Amino acid sequence: MSAQPIHGPELIPRPAQTPTALYEAVAALIPHRLTEMTAEQARAMTEAVEHNSLKPLLRFTMKWAVDIEIARHPETLAELHRAEYLANHAETPEERRQQAALAGAIVNAAVEAVRG
Repeated sequence: MSAQPIHGPELIPRPAQTPTALYEAVAALIPHRLTEMTAEQARAMTEAVEHNSLKPLLRFTMKWAVDIEIARHPETLAELHRAEYLANHAETPEERRQQAALAGAIVNAAVEAVRG
């Protein structure tokens, strides 16, 4: 486990939390996820209209801002993928808990970073 969940050099500056800026960041960092992002944005927009609420759009924005925050740091992204893999393939419940806790700490640190 690392002492600092988000670490290593940044590939790009943290983008603004707008759909356009987030889309551009996804295109630059994790282009294989553009289709997923576009589909989630469409669902969020539909839900926002149906419920007359901005909450689905805010959830969409936060989710992608967090994913981008992690992807901006290749070492952290690799560490998250490793922890998720090891949690899913752990031989003991304790190992599963440790790796899941590490993955959770990385995501939580990214949430805190994007919230400022």
